[in-house]
Amino acid sequence: MADPGRRVPENELRLELPKRDATEEARSYAVKPPPPRTFDPRVCESARVNRELGCGTPYSYKSRSQICTEAHAIYRDSCG
Repeated sequence: MADPGRRVPENELRLELPKRDATEEARSYAVKPPPPRTFDPRVCESARVNRELGCGTPYSYKSRSQICTEAHAIYRDSCG
C-alpha cells in the first residue's frame, strides 16, 4: 500500500512516459466529422410510430421501459 507521506526516489521522479509515434499522433488530429446524413421522411415517420407504440402515454410505466428508451434513440437518430 502506498504511503501518501513517503519520499519519492529520484528515479521515479524522472520517469519517462511512453511516446506516441508520429502516425498515431497525426491520426488523432485527422478525424473528420461524419458526412451529413440524408433525411428520409418515411424512415422518420416509421421511427415516430415505433416510439409511440413503444412508449405509450407520458408518465406511464411503458414510457420508462428499455423498449421506449431504444425507440426514442432510433427516433432521435432518424429524424435529427
